[in-house]
Amino acid sequence: MRKYVMNESKNGYSKEVQTVYKYRIKKYTVQALNDLTLLAKNLPEDQQDEIFSAGNLNPLLRVLFKHKFRQDLTEEALEKRRVRLLELCYDYISQTGDLSNAVSLAPEIWNVLKYAEGTPIQSIRGLTAIYIASLNRGKKT
Repeated sequence: MRKYVMNESKNGYSKEVQTVYKYRIKKYTVQALNDLTLLAKNLPEDQQDEIFSAGNLNPLLRVLFKHKFRQDLTEEALEKRRVRLLELCYDYISQTGDLSNAVSLAPEIWNVLKYAEGTPIQSIRGLTAIYIASLNRGKKT
């Protein structure tokens, strides 16, 4: 399947074979994401630390969240991608910056930012607290 995905022109693959590959790619990818979710919910932290590390996840996240990661995308494809990325960003910003998450991940910084003026959206304050704490790589301040 890797060979098919890496073949940009899809030359040598009949329409039927391409349809089968597209179906399998979607099916296997969705199943893999479900499996990863299951692992993230249930594995002990030491195993999660080895699997869900920045080194393992960042290459995927960089491509996943970058708008113009390929030069061959049409304006229509870019617009579709832009809308999808904004929806994902909204969901992840809201979940990551959620009050309970911010208090848990960055309690000292949250205690300062919760009184900040000018950031009416609580999830933005939560994200700011988490971002500041992450600059110190999670070390207690």
